[in-house]
Amino acid sequence: MGVSAVTIWSEGVRMAGDLHVPDDLKAGEKRPAIVLCHGWAGAKEHLSRAYAPVFCAAGFVCLTFDYRGWHESDARLLILDEQGEPDADGVIQVRAKPIRDVVDPLDQNRDIHNAIDFLLGEPSVDPERLGLWGTSFGGGHVVKIAGMDPRVKAVVSQVPGMGQPADERGFMQPGPYGQRIASALARGEMEMVPRPENLAPSLKGKADSRTMWLHRPRQAAANIRVPILLIDQEEEEYGGRENSGLAAKEALPADTVIEYHVFPGKHYDVYGDNLEKGVSMATEWFRKYL
Repeated sequence: MGVSAVTIWSEGVRMAGDLHVPDDLKAGEKRPAIVLCHGWAGAKEHLSRAYAPVFCAAGFVCLTFDYRGWHESDARLLILDEQGEPDADGVIQVRAKPIRDVVDPLDQNRDIHNAIDFLLGEPSVDPERLGLWGTSFGGGHVVKIAGMDPRVKAVVSQVPGMGQPADERGFMQPGPYGQRIASALARGEMEMVPRPENLAPSLKGKADSRTMWLHRPRQAAANIRVPILLIDQEEEEYGGRENSGLAAKEALPADTVIEYHVFPGKHYDVYGDNLEKGVSMATEWFRKYL
């Protein structure tokens, strides 16, 4: 297996990626491909070590990456100065602060779309055989994107963060706290996004209160028409299975090809005691449907 460091451009920001190519790939051959998406604060290094090599050994071209502002990727910039006129080379010099370790689901969705664009530009990739694999918060992302992006042909989502249920009209609400933060940011009264007190203290980083309420994979799931494998944990502690894999299962159309598996243990056991079984299930799923 060959692994190379790559740069993925996402809305003008450099993202760090690892491209995994099977050793037996022949010149001119096109293979199915998988974009792997980590969770809340997960690093591509974990996926490049524990998951991508297994998929790659099974014949898939794989791409792992760090979201903008996380780990090895560059960050969006908070511009501190007024923008002046560009110089003769079209360059503007300003003071800026990097926005790091902030979870913005809308930004992360765009990062995944751009990772897909990058991978489909590889000469060795068959664009008609693209899979998405996601875990935790990223598991919710791949559900959402599979319901929006027709290029995706198969999905594996494990312990997905599916967001909160909508109200009776199908809408989500920002809540008073989130709205106060959003207004303060839009009015220039705050520079950074503080961490909401109601999030689990074990989670690294900060949630973007402006956009977290727009994390709506349940609604997008209703549009999925491609095979999807859901892997859940029996004692899921981040909102329970009713806000994780079970929520995804119940939101999917009845005519979608679905498999739903529940492992014993808690959320992070999917990376521990249940890692090997989960990777094996995912590999066979992609072999079958890509």
